[in-house]
Amino acid sequence: MSANGISNANTHIPLAFDAGSHSIRFGFCNNSSPNSDIPAVVGGMLDGTESAGHTDRIKRCSTYYVNVNSLCVPREGMELINIMDKGLIQDWDAFENLMNYAYSKCLFTDPKLHPVVFTESPSNTKKNRKKLMELLFEKYNVPAMIICKNAAAAAFSCGIETGIVVDSGATHTTAIPVYEGYVITGAIVSSPMGGDFILKRCEKHFYENNIDVIPHYLIANKQRVRANETPIWSKKNTLPKVTNSWHNYMCKSVLEDFKHTVLEVAEHPYTDAVLSNLPTCHYEFPNGYNQEFGSERFKIPEFFFNPSNEGGNLTALSGVVHLCAAMCSDTIVDELYSNIIVTGGNSLIKGFPRRLHTEIASNLRNTSRVKLTAPIDSTNRRFGAWIGGSLLATTAKFNHLWFNSSDYHENGTDEINHNYRYI
Repeated sequence: MSANGISNANTHIPLAFDAGSHSIRFGFCNNSSPNSDIPAVVGGMLDGTESAGHTDRIKRCSTYYVNVNSLCVPREGMELINIMDKGLIQDWDAFENLMNYAYSKCLFTDPKLHPVVFTESPSNTKKNRKKLMELLFEKYNVPAMIICKNAAAAAFSCGIETGIVVDSGATHTTAIPVYEGYVITGAIVSSPMGGDFILKRCEKHFYENNIDVIPHYLIANKQRVRANETPIWSKKNTLPKVTNSWHNYMCKSVLEDFKHTVLEVAEHPYTDAVLSNLPTCHYEFPNGYNQEFGSERFKIPEFFFNPSNEGGNLTALSGVVHLCAAMCSDTIVDELYSNIIVTGGNSLIKGFPRRLHTEIASNLRNTSRVKLTAPIDSTNRRFGAWIGGSLLATTAKFNHLWFNSSDYHENGTDEINHNYRYI
């Protein structure tokens, strides 16, 4: 970035954006955590006209609803639209509306005042990167920006330049090797076992045990009942006719609450005899049904580590890490294994980092000690990429990574790709 760019960028505090499949985090880089963490979905009311920007959508949305408070209000005809797909922006209309909301309703600032750090998935495309830059420079008139890989940012948040980042998010879990701050894209290994995968297993368990998942919005009132008794509740009778996508989203929120409240990963591969002696966890569903959950709360997330036990043909997460390391140069393998960083929403499941460390170490033969880093503070683990991006923006030695508006208007988006001015 030019000297003028540095001067302009330092005029106001930079902003960091970290977009994931489940939620999008953003905030001022002088904070220790994001100002906001909002769902990566928006509600859209269709106006019946053709969409010029999306060939796969027959109708275009005239009104968007962003963030939890707006999304959770039942509205007739409101469809839920996923902004992201496997870490990539897929709906640019919806994304633009979310950005408008972020600047006006959460950050309360003018975008042209603040340089921006934006994290991206290692699988992001040049086409997507170009579109993001055009949006930020041409609509929002940001003075400068840095694009960085979310894995490199997560490693940087832990003070690590070389290691393997295990990012277990909503749609997948990925092992990403980072060497001296740069992602080795040819050695990235991904598994479809993510948070949504576990939610489906929760849903399957409830179905097989005749447990109804009733979302909060349907319930007018309920009575307290004893554990395992049939719930006594009444349904609201003044609800609008909601769409399937919105209803399913509300049901999913119940499953997510159950996942984070009840599930736990066993320290070692489980046996029914051992798990039957472990403490149970009491949980009450929105309709009042409640029970103690025992071995099942360990069996559901066990799939991460032993998918073959359930008849699956997927690779265990430890195998994903080993395959990632094997695809890298032998000269850095020991250093990679000694710096494994765990991040993402699934890493917050109790016992997840400990078990992953155990599984990785047990499968190694002639490699030096394994060290796994999982910040004790759940905020740091969940927002690792955002924290790393914010540190990157405020560290003087990375000033050369800034790509300012004059660079963009003089040379277009090609320069950031040709000169690798992103990490």
